[in-house]
Amino acid sequence: VIIESPDHSAILAQQPGEQIDFVFRTLQVRFNDMMRDIRFQTIILFKNHGEGAGTSLQHPHFQLIATPVVPQQLRIKHRIATEYFDQTGHCLYCVLLAEELASGKRTIGENEHFAAFLPYASHVPFETWILPKRHQPSFGLVDAGLLRPLAEILKTVLLKLHVGLENPHFNLTINSVPRGDEDKEYFLWHVQIQPRLTTPAGFELGSGMSINTVLPEDAAEFLRGVEVA
Repeated sequence: VIIESPDHSAILAQQPGEQIDFVFRTLQVRFNDMMRDIRFQTIILFKNHGEGAGTSLQHPHFQLIATPVVPQQLRIKHRIATEYFDQTGHCLYCVLLAEELASGKRTIGENEHFAAFLPYASHVPFETWILPKRHQPSFGLVDAGLLRPLAEILKTVLLKLHVGLENPHFNLTINSVPRGDEDKEYFLWHVQIQPRLTTPAGFELGSGMSINTVLPEDAAEFLRGVEVA
């Protein structure tokens, strides 16, 4: 468990940028420390906000879990990215980011180093991704100087969700490559935020397919209009 702040009631969106930067630095230190243990293949970094997202501890925090295997869902994600790279010679996520920035329809913010957008095939309403503009497969190898601009754009995104959707429950994950793929070019580490505005029901559980009742273009337009300090 990585505690975000001594303040029991201040959510991450309300923290100053330097505090969020410190949280990311701590996450990276713990990530790299766990990866030095050869028993572990994958590090899962995540945050649950609200009971609807699985929160069991009230004090705001991130969590880190190291697994001795690569989970099936991540294997599928990495395999698809690998196949795309083998066929085109390009990183799927870098191409996705370039297309989203060129379109602008689903972007909700960017700075020199990162961009935030709602993906075209969002799994849930208002699902938001933050991608780095500099190619790096592993969160553990991100230049420490880039964690502050990451903190700033994450703060903006979380504030927009907090204000616009009235403090929704959400899950946040930091997606990275497994052990041994840190120097591979097929993947781009990224942050994924999934608000819990709906409840998966029989079709979703029975098919593995998602139902999203809000077009990402409409959701992005709404969030762009949300003013935050």
